[in-house]
Amino acid sequence: MIYEIKNDKIITSTKKLTNKSTNLICIFNEDEWKNYDLIENSPLEKIHFCKIEDAKKYMYGTLCIPIKGKFPLNYSCYFYFINNNLIFIEKENKIMELIDEIINTKSKKDYNVIKLFHDILEVFIKDDLSYLEHLEERLSLLETKIIKNDVHNFNETIIRIKKEILKFYHYYNQLLDLTDNLIDSYMTTEEVFVVYSQKIERLQSETLLLREYTQELQNLYESQITLHQNNVMKVLTIVTTIFLPLTLITGWYGMNFKYMPELSWEFGYPLMFIVFAIIIIICLIIFKKNKFW
Repeated sequence: MIYEIKNDKIITSTKKLTNKSTNLICIFNEDEWKNYDLIENSPLEKIHFCKIEDAKKYMYGTLCIPIKGKFPLNYSCYFYFINNNLIFIEKENKIMELIDEIINTKSKKDYNVIKLFHDILEVFIKDDLSYLEHLEERLSLLETKIIKNDVHNFNETIIRIKKEILKFYHYYNQLLDLTDNLIDSYMTTEEVFVVYSQKIERLQSETLLLREYTQELQNLYESQITLHQNNVMKVLTIVTTIFLPLTLITGWYGMNFKYMPELSWEFGYPLMFIVFAIIIIICLIIFKKNKFW
């Protein structure tokens, strides 16, 4: 698909992409791109991140956009700035959908392919703040469950969220580098990218806050586990302390020497039972008084 910028508007075009073309926006798949000889040894490789590079006669780069809510899936494409033309190479029709969306907006003064590229990048991040807030809500819900001791598979959940936040952090960092390179080497007069860069910095700050939040949740979860273990150890200690004197008396009378006191007395057993009960009650009173339980 080929579009053209004419009179500050984007319109579909029947023009062909050539070395003399200007102000065209072309969306090709990889097979269609191979039919053009504008660039020798076109650097098409597997896309892992967002970048832009200057090849003197043209600029090329890649976009790797995390799909919100579908971690770890990405949307990816190549792009080129050649002779004031903007070329996208993608497997899906995402760019075409975005351009159709942009076409329906108001025309802008002195519109060009650089500003269009900016608008496309803007659309990619327009819902990111809301999505980061959604991640924060998930973390907040997880925090509530931790406090109520009602959380399951915590490590699996928090690691997945943490990886997703980290992915967005790296994504914003790559976009900052991309916009800085555009500002420095290609379009120093375009202030729209300066504003865009500031938006990315704010989004990146949000991801940093979320990363800190996940670390706090991990610390809270570990504290809850430690507290639970301490409570278990406290119960075991109390039980052990109560039964220690009982075990001593039982062991003592378990020796069964012939002339042990109360051994042949008919009330010896009930007496020992009463003694045991008194010892347990005294221990419980002492524990309660010292707030051991």
